[in-house]
Amino acid sequence: MVILPNSERCGGAGGIRGAFVETTTLVVSPNETERCTYAEWLRADGCRIVEAASAREAIGLHRSGLFPLTLAELDSPALDSVELIRAVRQTKPQAQFVVLGRGSCADRIVAAAMQAGATDLLVKPVGREALLESVRKIRNATDGRQPRLSNNRQEGHKSLGIVAHSPQLLQVLAVVARVAPRDTTVLITGETGTGKELIARAIHENSTRAQRPMLSINCAAIPETLLESELFGYLKGAFTGATADKDGLLAAADGGTLFLDEVAELPLWTQAKLLRFLQEGTYFPVGSVTPSTADVRIVSATNASLPERVDAGSFRRDLYYRLSVFPVHIPPLRERPEDIVPLAHHILHQIATQDGREVPGLSHEVIPYLTARRWHGNVRELQSAVVRAVIMSDKSLLTSADFRVLDAGTGPRRNISQLPDEGVNLPELNRKLIAEALERSHHNLSAAARLLGMTRATLRSRVKKYALTAVD
Repeated sequence: MVILPNSERCGGAGGIRGAFVETTTLVVSPNETERCTYAEWLRADGCRIVEAASAREAIGLHRSGLFPLTLAELDSPALDSVELIRAVRQTKPQAQFVVLGRGSCADRIVAAAMQAGATDLLVKPVGREALLESVRKIRNATDGRQPRLSNNRQEGHKSLGIVAHSPQLLQVLAVVARVAPRDTTVLITGETGTGKELIARAIHENSTRAQRPMLSINCAAIPETLLESELFGYLKGAFTGATADKDGLLAAADGGTLFLDEVAELPLWTQAKLLRFLQEGTYFPVGSVTPSTADVRIVSATNASLPERVDAGSFRRDLYYRLSVFPVHIPPLRERPEDIVPLAHHILHQIATQDGREVPGLSHEVIPYLTARRWHGNVRELQSAVVRAVIMSDKSLLTSADFRVLDAGTGPRRNISQLPDEGVNLPELNRKLIAEALERSHHNLSAAARLLGMTRATLRSRVKKYALTAVD
């Protein structure tokens, strides 16, 4: 049963007129009383409305055109709104959804709806003003092509270095806007270089903890023997070299957020201690028999498959469920080509700001090259490529030739990603590449790190290891 206002019914077999659909809100509920109430509230606020009583009818209507906004029940046994969202967003990723559920909805249902693509969640019974406010905010955000993060920070994600033009990343930001103030654990997944730490910082900056610190630790970069003391701290005399008590990151982040990057690399013993903290809010510093407490939100990230690690026995299943209460996945750059050129412009702006000089712009000729390239290293690879192109170019606009000159097989250099028959001395190759990057960047640590596609901290440790010099 599809209900249209008499003035908006369409004749013949042609279905619903596309122009009408594109300016209409779809209200989906098997409860006729609630459906009519929501529809009347929205009509009175100037919205054009189509009503549907089932997910099947709603999917059929979406096939006729794009409804910018759909309202749907979340917890009705007669309507699977999660499947409705998934089905629609497979072909229409820009469609927006508001789900309505009772306070008794399980966290897993709410998380599934938000992960599927819901923009907002309203708790029933829903008041008129709450419903209209949600719809107005979504309409305004959609008009601007950028979702609004909490606390009315319309440009908040931009200040954090997140450039989003693709429907996929816009949806990630919309999900971030919903989960940020809820103080639940978040697991961010995605390939290396997609910007997982930026998303973690966006969650923190748009949470109630924004005035407290956000601390980060790369679980893969710290030796297993030191990781536990870094997280939980230690007492004087706990081990050789512990000459004084030291707080760990949990204590230092009290009231704020702790970001666990590469969380899949946590050793099992440390996993057990972290699980205790998530369950009870207490932990034991190394060498202590007295528990400590801290109020810390945990946000973690990984480019590995934690379910596979769980099956292999290297990651605790109970900890995985604790960390992934709300999962956020960042798609690779090659799946969101709309972001490539805006990101390149953003990187050029960053270079100009940091170096204090003019840099070339992008020519029209280079656009197809950038968007067609696969970017297996994601944003990090794009950043390195833009930096290299700026160094190689002596023109006012970058062309594809500026990017190709250092690509494998197209420039004067040998393809360093191809292993020669005689083999290589990997440590020596690393040292030479780092030394060359430092020379090109006039020994500026930040610029050299960009050239090499690594963090400043990683490069700093390599510089020390190879006894090189750099300006911090």
